[in-house]
Amino acid sequence: MDLLITNNLESIKLSSRNIVTTNFDESSPSITANTLSFKGRNGKVNFGGDYGDKKLKFAGYLVANNQSDYETKRNWLYQILGGSEPYYITPMYSDNGQYSFERPGQTSGNIVGQTNEVASFKRFYVTIDDVIEPSFVGNINGRQIYKLEITFVTAELPFGESVPKTLTITNSIPYAGTAKASQLEVPFYLQITANQVASGFSLTIGSRTWTYSGTVATGDVFKLGGMYNTKNLISINDYTNAEYFVLEPSLNGQVTVKCSINATITINDYKELYL
Repeated sequence: MDLLITNNLESIKLSSRNIVTTNFDESSPSITANTLSFKGRNGKVNFGGDYGDKKLKFAGYLVANNQSDYETKRNWLYQILGGSEPYYITPMYSDNGQYSFERPGQTSGNIVGQTNEVASFKRFYVTIDDVIEPSFVGNINGRQIYKLEITFVTAELPFGESVPKTLTITNSIPYAGTAKASQLEVPFYLQITANQVASGFSLTIGSRTWTYSGTVATGDVFKLGGMYNTKNLISINDYTNAEYFVLEPSLNGQVTVKCSINATITINDYKELYL
């Protein structure tokens, strides 16, 4: 088990600095219910809810050769995890039979970084929730061991996220997420290159339909970003119904796509979100 840290400058595993990951777990996102109560009516009227944040808990050990080595590693840890700028964390796991009623690496395997690690399909954009306070627990074979317990909290979306994806689509978009991904929250966009002449067209993704009432020439390039719509880089908002798209979870992991004209369609920078 390990933890991959990705910021604007680098991607680095904690094990590369002799930090042993013994546990990593996540909560579900907090929810604030939107309800109203009325006199003379029992109970409440529920209008759904809003997700707040997700918390993630890390436990492990920092291994240092001496006090100077500890100071160096602690300063690095504070710099990479304790700053005010958010960063991505990705849990990494090995399926090499390490979960035999023991903590990863407890009795076998390379305790500092398991072999054949695989990055999780989701990562989290976070900052720390409180402070980092290493606690000295002992000296083993001349090496100092410090206990680490760190709580992270999501900095923006309260979900796990896949890495951004771009692909050409025909009849459907693969979506394995468990939470809705709206263009107003995840800034993905559709690019449509027309392969025919038309007087307007529509694009349906899932349960939402976007329409355009202007002219279409072969080779025209449309870019639909939710908050903006362009044709050959010129705004066409006034000729649309101002719709935006939402990718929703489904039983088959696919979101249907229908376009009223012959066109090449790509979806750019979309993410799958996980509760």
